[in-house]
Amino acid sequence: MEKKGPVTRLKEKLKQQEEDLKDIKDRYLRALADMDNYRKRMERELDGFRQYAQVEFFNNIIPVMDSFERAMNGASVDKDYEKYAKGVEMIYRQLKDALRSLGLEDFSSLGETFDPARHEAIAAVVNDDKPENTVIEEISRGYIVKDRVIKPAKVLVSKQSKGGNEDVENNRD
Repeated sequence: MEKKGPVTRLKEKLKQQEEDLKDIKDRYLRALADMDNYRKRMERELDGFRQYAQVEFFNNIIPVMDSFERAMNGASVDKDYEKYAKGVEMIYRQLKDALRSLGLEDFSSLGETFDPARHEAIAAVVNDDKPENTVIEEISRGYIVKDRVIKPAKVLVSKQSKGGNEDVENNRD
């Protein structure tokens, strides 16, 4: 058996650690490359999903556009306003159905307590018949997709007059 001196042992240990470091560095670089490839694959899949979603959207909306075109062409031929109004109403329902099939839902806010996550207050109107911050009029509807509000409802909310119900109650004493 050959006896190794401390310098030889240190050289062998250093050589082993350099090999270990090289192996770790190689594994690190491979992991980085794998992560980069994964990120690129996810981006491609997300782009594919977006394109599919756009195609689905357009396939639902194109028939509505066709209906509008027919209605506009028909209006130039037939001047009957009632028929035209009924046709536009039918197209509106067709559009609502197409958007609903894609997950869009409208919501009504009348009588609800004002919620800044679902409502955009246009003005506060004195109304002592309703509790403070109650939606008393809806200027435009709000829309949600799944549970996410994508357009808050524009509303008028009630506020109490300065003398309001409190003064009425105090005058009864």
